[in-house]
Formats: sequence, structure tokens, C-alpha cells
Amino acid sequence: MTRRFVSLAALIGALLSDRATAQVSVVRNDGLARPGSWSFDVGGAVAEPVGEFRSNVNQAWGASGALKYYFRRLAPLALRADFTYLNYGSERQRVPLSSTLNRVLVDMRTTNNIAVISGGPELVLWRGPVSPYVYGFAGYSYFFTESSASDYDDQSTFASSTNFDDGGLATGWGGGVRIPLRLRSVNAAIDAGVRHTKNGVREYLRPGDIRDIPNGFLAIPRQSAADFRQYQLGVSFSWRNR
Repeated sequence: MTRRFVSLAALIGALLSDRATAQVSVVRNDGLARPGSWSFDVGGAVAEPVGEFRSNVNQAWGASGALKYYFRRLAPLALRADFTYLNYGSERQRVPLSSTLNRVLVDMRTTNNIAVISGGPELVLWRGPVSPYVYGFAGYSYFFTESSASDYDDQSTFASSTNFDDGGLATGWGGGVRIPLRLRSVNAAIDAGVRHTKNGVREYLRPGDIRDIPNGFLAIPRQSAADFRQYQLGVSFSWRNR
């Protein structure tokens, strides 16, 4: 997992380096959100299943984002809303468009995904050049497997369908650090964190759990606790109310 996190860090670093004209440098406190301000975080995420879930799923990759407001009179309290999208497996086949159009081939791709929407309080420490934070959350997690049909090389998707889904309450906690950046005209910081999501028992599919049969398909779901630990690395942008 350390290697995965380092790879994710390298990817974010490469994206930041493309803005050579922005004159990026680490500074003390500049670039961090303050009481009375809003911030928006966006970045990459990698998830490591824990417990029973780990026996069926190896890892998941995706993206995460968060919108936060830091109260003026209740510092160091903030309120945050989070969104995470993860993919933990996919399959691709070259198949006939239909039984009557068996000479017309399309790409059929099946993906196994998790989406989590959550919200809750955050506590942040603003002293020093680095701002650590912790938070708790509750929300909704949605496990779904979707198949889509597209022309050659995924240039245009013209049909899709959800093959199986399950959702319910998600709770958990997280924390991390923000390291300020100086961009020429943007208030920003590097945001690195980890969160633990508890989903309870879910039914879900993994690659290979769908079998094609005449005139349809057969889905064979798995059932287990579906908790995972998520590592995130991205950039936080903040702005103040006028």
C-alpha cells in the first residue's frame, strides 16, 4: 500500500508541475483555509478493503472531493460534505451487437464501482506551517455493477445498463494534513489524508460474477461486510466570504 500511495503522490506532483508558470513553493500558513472561508478539495484515491471484504476485493482506485465551510465563531470547527467514486474491477469483451447482427461487433465493458456521499463535522488545527485535521461522517454508499456498449476503442458509448446494485448507510472517520502552497493567484494547499468507511453488510459483484446465458445473463452476488480504508492525495482550494 505504501508503494500505491507513493505512486499517487507522484501523479499529483506531475499534474502540479505542468503549471510551471504558477511558481509553486511551500510557505508558512499562506494557502490554508481560515475561519469564515470555504474550501474545495479534489484528488485521487486508492482504497484497501478490510475484514471480510478483503477476501473478495483486492483494491479500488478512483477520485474524491470535499466541500467545507470553516465557521468564524466556532473555530476550529468546520462542516464538510464528501463524495468518493471508486472502481474495483472491470471486464471487456468484443461481442456481436445482437443475435441478428452478429457481423457487427461492439466493445462491451463491465465495471464494478462504489460511490459514497457523506457529511459531518471537521476539527482543524491552524498553528504552524502544517494544518492537521480530523473528522467524522455519515452518509450513503452505493455498490453497483454496470455494463456499457461502445464502438471501437470506446470512442462513443451508445447503451448502458446497471446489472446489479445495493446501497445503505455508511459511517466512519478520517484525518490528514494540509501543506500550504503559493500559486500566483490561487489560495491552495496539498491535502493528504486517510479515512475509514464502514458500510455494514452489502451484496456486490466482482469480475467474473456475471455469466452470460441465452437471452440474458445470470448475476451471482457475494455478501459480506464491505468496509474499506481509503488513502487520498490532492489539492485544496479555499476562498473567503466577502
